[in-house]
Amino acid sequence: MSPSGVPIGIYYLALCGAMGLYLPYLSLYLSSVGLSDAAAVQVQAVVPFANLLVPPMLGYLADARHARLWLLRGFSAAATVTFGALALAGHSVAAVTVVLAAFAVARSPLLPLADATAHEHVRQYGGAYGRLRTWGSLGYLVTALVGGALYNLTSIRLLVWATTAMTAISTVCAWRMPAPPPPRESHLIGQVSGLLRSRRLWLFLAAAATAQTAAVCYDTSLALHLARLGYAKNFLGLVIAIGVGAEMVLIAFSGRILARFRGEHTLVAAYVVAALRWLLLSMATSPAALLAQAPLHAISFGLYWVSATTLMREYAGPRASAAGQGLLSAAVAVGSVVGNIVGGGLLERGGGRLLYGAASGVAAVAAGLATMHARRR
Repeated sequence: MSPSGVPIGIYYLALCGAMGLYLPYLSLYLSSVGLSDAAAVQVQAVVPFANLLVPPMLGYLADARHARLWLLRGFSAAATVTFGALALAGHSVAAVTVVLAAFAVARSPLLPLADATAHEHVRQYGGAYGRLRTWGSLGYLVTALVGGALYNLTSIRLLVWATTAMTAISTVCAWRMPAPPPPRESHLIGQVSGLLRSRRLWLFLAAAATAQTAAVCYDTSLALHLARLGYAKNFLGLVIAIGVGAEMVLIAFSGRILARFRGEHTLVAAYVVAALRWLLLSMATSPAALLAQAPLHAISFGLYWVSATTLMREYAGPRASAAGQGLLSAAVAVGSVVGNIVGGGLLERGGGRLLYGAASGVAAVAAGLATMHARRR
């Protein structure tokens, strides 16, 4: 990684480190303040719901007004303040929903803006997007593993302050991150409109949304599922750490993979493996079985994410990069909203067996849509 890329890598490290502290454990925190298991999952639907509108709008603004860096700084600071306010929400479902909605608005454009910046940096200075994004995986791995042990030894209530501290670090990093602006494009509206008229693009986005409907059940429900099976929080951290560790290795070599295989084909492979992984998770109850499925995260998320962001980059081009990544983020948000709303009820009715069995079927549908997209490409 070039010296100019170091601030981008550190930003990924801090931002994804914050996600590792709250994303796997937020359901447990909300349950600890008095919410039911279903409510603890369903209330989180407000987080991806913000991704439906905020990232595409801000992505367009970032490209049109050369505002990517300032938006990244401002919204990183807002994410720090709003997540800290979760400590004041208590056990009120309404208050928790309002605070999470505010945090969702602040957090939703951060990864799309960072991804657009990373792809632009690679275009100008060389290197590989995967090597920059690996720093995010490292941050998530370390904090998810440490977080599980920390909360087990102390209290899950520490989640709010630990996460707030990491988002504050990401804000500081944003002020050191270089964000070379794309060339001013006076016809950006026409370019984005043309992009939206592509049927292949909508098929690609539909596959991403469908796959995320299944995948979000891993992010928001795994902690509750393992708790029902009798496992402690540090075991959850171990499962996540193994998965993210495998993801790091794959992302680090993703440049070589995408140089050999087309992105639309690797996307199909990622969704097929995801369907297999959720099926295995629906049946796994022993520690060995649960740990054995964890490395598949490298493909079900790592390969999927580098393939999807690279394909979106090809669709949008360098001058509409942030807007394009915002569209992808919105598609993923659609899946997350549906998955959280439906997943909470499935978990309460039939436990992890029903939840992840259904997720496997949904991921298989996503693989079918991705196959149709690959054929059209």
